[in-house]
Amino acid sequence: MGTDMRILEAARISYRSPSKGEEADKKLLQYLFKNRHTSPFEMCKITFNIKMPIFVMRQFVRHRMQNLNEVSARYTELPAEFYHPTAWRPQDPKNKQGSKDVGHWNPFIPGWGQESAGDILAELYSEAYRTYEKLLEAGVSREMARFCLPVGIYTEIYCCWDLKNLLHFFSLRDDPHAQWEHQQYGKAMKEIARALFPWTLEAYDRYKFPCVDMAECPGERGV
Repeated sequence: MGTDMRILEAARISYRSPSKGEEADKKLLQYLFKNRHTSPFEMCKITFNIKMPIFVMRQFVRHRMQNLNEVSARYTELPAEFYHPTAWRPQDPKNKQGSKDVGHWNPFIPGWGQESAGDILAELYSEAYRTYEKLLEAGVSREMARFCLPVGIYTEIYCCWDLKNLLHFFSLRDDPHAQWEHQQYGKAMKEIARALFPWTLEAYDRYKFPCVDMAECPGERGV
């Protein structure tokens, strides 16, 4: 909903001033963003339809300045769609909630013969989903059968953001400190936003601000 021009129209209503041409319009939009005049950016919105693993969803939903609806496993049977990492990451020794990129790594797990982490995860997914299906076949309710599903299974959502809060989301999740899997969603959403609001994303790339303190970054706590 809206365009870069809607942002400028909202800003100019204060003085009922007309557009002075594309160059002046673009300069005004950059001025608004640079100086944190954020309310005009709330006049534009984007709705996304996204599939993501539940463990990413647990982080995503922490960003409370969005409207969100999620598929319900109480109403519908979840398909056998699971996230399989292409590489594993060890724990970051300096970051209690983060991991460390060491390139392609798929360690063998002691006590599991010659099975790697990827093999064990695939077996777990398969067994968990078989159990889920067996519970459903036995007549167990969907809301209880889902108990055995791991957080690597995919869920699906619709979410709607105003542009101001979406840009803040990008500053947190398209960031090296965010979990790698969540970063990929931030990057993809940002490119969609860029196609719809090119001037705004150009201003974001040029003037984006880091959070001043943790109080401004609720999405960074415990996720």
